[in-house]
Amino acid sequence: MKILSFILLIINFLCCGLKAQSQATGSIHITITGLKNTKGQLGILLFNSAQGFPSDWQQAHQQLLLPIAGTVVEHTIAGLNYGEYAIAVMHDENMNNVMDTNFLGIPKEGNAVSNNAKGSMGPPKFKDAVFKLTSDKYLAEIKMNY
Repeated sequence: MKILSFILLIINFLCCGLKAQSQATGSIHITITGLKNTKGQLGILLFNSAQGFPSDWQQAHQQLLLPIAGTVVEHTIAGLNYGEYAIAVMHDENMNNVMDTNFLGIPKEGNAVSNNAKGSMGPPKFKDAVFKLTSDKYLAEIKMNY
């Protein structure tokens, strides 16, 4: 009986291990267009939930800072589990790692989100910017707003 229990335990362990290893992953290829200049850097936040979207970098699934070499910037994020994601982009022209705003809270630097979603009386909502990664590569084209 002990041997049978041990064998069942091993089989269960192996099956669970195979499930974890077979988690489907893909990549998101991001193309950002409409940059007004090459000053500063791009801040990119990748979210896999609505919590913190679009500006709380601590709630983001991944955070990136990219140099700007032209009016179009491309970057690929690989090794992502299939699921729902949304992207927020900031053109940090003065490289202070903050989205500068005026006294009303309106951004003074370029910004955009996936699906080129727009906000109404505030930032865009996660539900408008979300997309599904369900294959090995997703193409996200984002146009900056100033």
